[in-house]
Amino acid sequence: MTHSLHRTGSETSLKKDYVFLCTPAKGVNNEGARDKLIKILDIIMEVGPTNIGFYGYGSKVDGICIEDIKKRMHDNSRLRCCFDDREKLKEVLKRIKAEEFGLSITVSGLISEILEISKKLSLTPHTVNISCGVFGKVNYLPDKRITEITTMCGHGMVGYRLTEDTIDQLKKGEIDLEKAIHTLQKPCTCGIFNPTRAREILQRIIYEEDDTKSESQRRSEADELGAKIRVRPDPVAAANR
Repeated sequence: MTHSLHRTGSETSLKKDYVFLCTPAKGVNNEGARDKLIKILDIIMEVGPTNIGFYGYGSKVDGICIEDIKKRMHDNSRLRCCFDDREKLKEVLKRIKAEEFGLSITVSGLISEILEISKKLSLTPHTVNISCGVFGKVNYLPDKRITEITTMCGHGMVGYRLTEDTIDQLKKGEIDLEKAIHTLQKPCTCGIFNPTRAREILQRIIYEEDDTKSESQRRSEADELGAKIRVRPDPVAAANR
């Protein structure tokens, strides 16, 4: 799969963005895959993804219940989630390797980071896809800061106009950072939209564009915006208590 391959941004930003996909192959290894997928899901939840989704049911932002996901899973289901910490992804891969499930795992991130993880875990990638960027009349594309957000949904469900409108509302004080992130990640039912990274991008946009205040004021307000979202209860954890 390459729909998670074209995420844009700086190296620093992308070092906090890793996508995980697990897909049984119909007619090859899908028979009896449901039990394996449930075990892999348990591993993912134990380690802690920043987002996770299940097609047709919703994502973490919707407060999905992991037990309900398990009931809906079948041999051809797919697991999709993302992490904001390389060590968490590494731990998930380490545990999956130890179990020898025999299912296809796809990981997206900076190629240098992914290859380093693979080397440390003695994993040899079967296939490597590399995004070479966007060519053509790139002047028609939205601002790069906008595409940093929109490309976190590879199916294009997080549109640039939605993103621009959400940022505009955030700047005007009509919504807070928590609401902005919720609005942007909700259309991505796959669950690979990274809310942690979205928070940092939005804070950066607000900080860089507000030239009516001193640097200390802007930094303080950016930190305050971040604090609001950090104290938000985890809907997945709450649903599984």
